[in-house]
Amino acid sequence: MKLSTMTGRLERAKPLDPVVRVVTNAVNKVLPQGPVKDVLHGRWLGHPLHPLLVTVPIGLWSGASFLDITSGESGRDAARRLVGAGVLAVAPTAAAGWADWSELGSSSRPKRVGIVHAASNTVSAAFYGASWLARRGGNHRRGRDLALLGAASVAVGGYLGGHLSYNEGVGVSRNIDAQLKPTEWTDAAPAANLPDDGVLGVHVAGQQVALVCSQGEVYAMGATCSHLGGPLPQGAVQDGCLVCPWHGSRFRLRDGGVARGPASVPQISYDVRTLAGRIQIKVRR
Repeated sequence: MKLSTMTGRLERAKPLDPVVRVVTNAVNKVLPQGPVKDVLHGRWLGHPLHPLLVTVPIGLWSGASFLDITSGESGRDAARRLVGAGVLAVAPTAAAGWADWSELGSSSRPKRVGIVHAASNTVSAAFYGASWLARRGGNHRRGRDLALLGAASVAVGGYLGGHLSYNEGVGVSRNIDAQLKPTEWTDAAPAANLPDDGVLGVHVAGQQVALVCSQGEVYAMGATCSHLGGPLPQGAVQDGCLVCPWHGSRFRLRDGGVARGPASVPQISYDVRTLAGRIQIKVRR
């Protein structure tokens, strides 16, 4: 059976939904929306943090297995330290992953895959933790074997993580294919159509754009939320930001930057002017 077929069945595994709901509620209680969760989302990086952190435990554990295979007794202490360091790196890596997963909203398919991805990585951490304990107790052969079992579980989790990124698009900007245009001033809408402290969705040069009026100033940004594609023209204007109606991401009106996650990628931003009663925009470079 092809791996893609198995993963497809996992996406449709509705019996996982009760577990997904319980875990989602638990994660959101421990990690409510706010500064800590934004750090874990990678807002400060401009892209998700979790894929970056994943490389740390995997790299440390891979190095330990390499020493197990090539160094014999001389590499035992170093291998043990690498295994232990990898186990310590699991906590922040998992926290970033849970933060992103918990903000997938009603997207059932990636949440089902994600819960199994997390379970597989938990098993990996358990094997490597047991490997460190065995090595510390002097049973290096057992520690090596447990590390190999951990590596097998990491491979499963890694495959599912790749599926989430490349097949489900989790963590990928929904504006990645948007063209940076118009590059010259282009008519967008009559100024009278934009309500005070309101939002208007328009199409300009083939691009979906959200026009926003706030305190008499007019702003424009891409209309599709970079997080999971939410319709920003249906959002609300709050504290100088446009709030996504789906998952609550906040984008600064002045530059499209992310003020609050779960989004981590800024919106396309436009320069705006009003001329003869018409709103005109061009992409900001």
